[in-house]
Amino acid sequence: MMQGASSENLPYSDPEVSAVLKGLITDKTLQDLVGAWTHPTLMALLPPVVRALVRRSLRKRLAMVHSIAGFQAVVRDYVEQLVASTLDELTISGLDDLDPSQGYLFLSNHRDIACDSMFLNLLRHRAQLKTVFIAVGDNLIQQRFATDLMRLNKSFFINRTGENPRSVYKDLVMSSTFIQSRIDQGDSIWLAQSEGRAKNAIDETDASVLKMLQLSDRKMPLADKIRALNIVPMCLSYEFDPLDVEKARELRAIEETGSYQKAPGEDLKNMAIGMSGYKGRVQLSLGQPLLDEFEDLAAVAAEVDRQILAGTQLFPINHWAVSVLHPGFSHPLHENVADLEQIAYFKQRLSRCEAEAQPFWLSIYANPALRVFNTNSP
Repeated sequence: MMQGASSENLPYSDPEVSAVLKGLITDKTLQDLVGAWTHPTLMALLPPVVRALVRRSLRKRLAMVHSIAGFQAVVRDYVEQLVASTLDELTISGLDDLDPSQGYLFLSNHRDIACDSMFLNLLRHRAQLKTVFIAVGDNLIQQRFATDLMRLNKSFFINRTGENPRSVYKDLVMSSTFIQSRIDQGDSIWLAQSEGRAKNAIDETDASVLKMLQLSDRKMPLADKIRALNIVPMCLSYEFDPLDVEKARELRAIEETGSYQKAPGEDLKNMAIGMSGYKGRVQLSLGQPLLDEFEDLAAVAAEVDRQILAGTQLFPINHWAVSVLHPGFSHPLHENVADLEQIAYFKQRLSRCEAEAQPFWLSIYANPALRVFNTNSP
């Protein structure tokens, strides 16, 4: 739940960086997390020693960082290492078609808590473009160190779960105003098309997200507001999802009981798994800015959905999942997987999932392909 004043939901500014980093270096929870990642065996035997090593390393690495740009330069080194160890390929299309002097609102499908925006930022950084500001749900405000790291990385929190409706509305107006002001200044924003990740890989724009974007200029005609936001639909396609088993379990629970109750800290745990897990190939596809004379939000959502679906990249596992769920399935774009080594790997991944949840696991990979096939029916 959101706590404190609305300003605490916004990214940190350069004058705040040094003090925030000083607090992070001495944060025991962060030390334990980094220590478990860098020295897992020693951490289990001598936690105080590892904490001291982590503290010294962080202090040395961050000693000369006094700005957001400086912090992100340090983060980029870690992200490059993470990409090299968990991806086979990271590509982007459509970036060269956008004006680098303009700010855009990248309205994106949502697969991974941290990696979706992280990959966009890395690819923009490689292209010597400014990194984006990142809209984050307030469900991730669980650990102070994680909140601080996200705010240092140009994230801002959108209040959706507060108990006071007036306070929630005020914070939503603040978020809408912040987004528009940054775009007007030539900065870009990453925002998920709906609240939370699409666990079933069916990407649909939530009208409430579009309504929030209107709050900063409620009297402005819709088409004018959409143009002012400079919305560009963005599609992320992951070959493999490190959280496919966890998502399948959640989908099964919802199917059988109607709901799923997250355990304390589950989002942060999933963030770590998503970042460190193998993803194969990842493709980002940027669409065209929304410039039409939209009459209502349904038309805006439909165009965002259309462009995201058009940007979907299919991989062999998507085709294989369709064949397993629907034996004999035929479509001009459907490709039967014949590579026995590939099939063996797919089956090995599937076997990690309990039998009752395996149909949901398969649907996670099949749904993108089925939606593409349905749109391109002969």
